[in-house]
Amino acid sequence: MASTTPLVVLGEVRTCLLPSATALTGPEACDLLALMPGCTVRWRERPGTLAVSPTTAVGVDCDLAVGEQTAHIVGTVATSAVLSGGRVLQSSARTEVVRAANRRRQTWSHYLSRKGVTEVISRLPERSGSAEALAEGYLTGPVGAETLDLASISERLLARLRADTRLDQKPPVRTGATRLRWVAWIGGGAGPTAKLHLDDATVRTVRMRVRNEADLHEAQRFCEDLAAHDWLLTVVTDALAEADRFPSHSRERTDILAPVLEDLTGLWMPGAHTPASMRTLWQKLQTDPGLSRQWNALVARLQNRIAIATLDALRHKAFDAEW
Repeated sequence: MASTTPLVVLGEVRTCLLPSATALTGPEACDLLALMPGCTVRWRERPGTLAVSPTTAVGVDCDLAVGEQTAHIVGTVATSAVLSGGRVLQSSARTEVVRAANRRRQTWSHYLSRKGVTEVISRLPERSGSAEALAEGYLTGPVGAETLDLASISERLLARLRADTRLDQKPPVRTGATRLRWVAWIGGGAGPTAKLHLDDATVRTVRMRVRNEADLHEAQRFCEDLAAHDWLLTVVTDALAEADRFPSHSRERTDILAPVLEDLTGLWMPGAHTPASMRTLWQKLQTDPGLSRQWNALVARLQNRIAIATLDALRHKAFDAEW
């Protein structure tokens, strides 16, 4: 029998602003995220609200890049949705890759009984290097019609939720979505480590090493928490850049910045919804690259811009009145 311990966990998190003029209440959030009848949405009230949907499964039968070769996997991808602060909407997709006990393809009932697990039914490199090879293949390998596509799976769930008729499609801030692609595998005993890389304006990559299988199961929640805070940094940075295109006394500048200050700055709570075994990762991120230092600097700039815009507008109004 092959070991059921995952070789690697592959995941993707999409993050955006909920298309609603107001933050959702607890009952509203639970209604939105109840993806399946009869399943319960997990809800947390403190220190900030957090709603997590039931987990659903999507069947996959595809390839993964392993160096210059490919490995064939069959199984399911687990998908779920998260709403934090009644504002920040996320869709998550992940799968645990394991060696198949039997390389013969099984019936679908076998795979569907293991939600979020895919089995490799082809040959792999030696065990010592297979996790890293699968992780790098997922992150950097070629993308094609036959390869695992967590991006499309997570995007479909996000699009479904954003189009829900119970949402008024009037968000207070114009923002885009970000993607965080992540991998996690067991390696080393010094505790969990995570390396965050900003690939471009909207795509981020996280490589994680953890101590044991229990930590592997907690990696997704850490990555969702990290993705939400990275998205907040991106939104405030983009809003400041957009506002700077207009004169300091203009109404346009205030219209861009004021909703960001009012609706989003109170959502910054790094680690508040991260499992205890993963919180040391936040301590490291606060040192390098120093996420909270960057956030505090951005919020200070945001407040200063609004204050200056308000004063300049009053001066211009007084000047016009004199004439």
